[in-house]
Amino acid sequence: MSVLIPTDDERELASFVPSAEEPDPSTRIPGIVITPIADHDHAAAAIGSPADRGAVPPAGGPHGPGYAACDGVAYPDPIPDTDAVHAMGRGAVWITYDPARTAPNTVQALPVTRVTDADFLLMSPLPGLDSPISLQAWGHRLALDTPDDPRFEQFIRALSDNPYTAPLPDAACVPGP
Repeated sequence: MSVLIPTDDERELASFVPSAEEPDPSTRIPGIVITPIADHDHAAAAIGSPADRGAVPPAGGPHGPGYAACDGVAYPDPIPDTDAVHAMGRGAVWITYDPARTAPNTVQALPVTRVTDADFLLMSPLPGLDSPISLQAWGHRLALDTPDDPRFEQFIRALSDNPYTAPLPDAACVPGP
């Protein structure tokens, strides 16, 4: 019987899983921007407006009642900010990319290798980003040049379905009837 020994990379990633002792391991990710966002109301006034005013893409705030499916969906077109914000409130990580700044092979590979069918993840294009790729979770943002950066997976491990950082941690990620 052979025993699989975790690699250093696997052990490092495992250290980013949230726990009661370290509820937000993303604080150890270089370059992450953390902004406390207290308002997670379902505000009709928020529909069609940026949820985290001034931030592109938003990382939280008031939003409408609808939400984007966040069970590994790679949207081919931009989605409403308020729908993505509501999904983040449920614990999702929203991966955005600027189609003009991201190589087409990267855009095609991400859904296959990382996003599709993954719980609490969604991806969509967002033209005009300040970086080729941006990851968002409730109150957290990380700009990257490539998904090959180890911080990409660290962010997802630390914040996807994190019950300590999402305001609606027990909510589903698949819109229902």
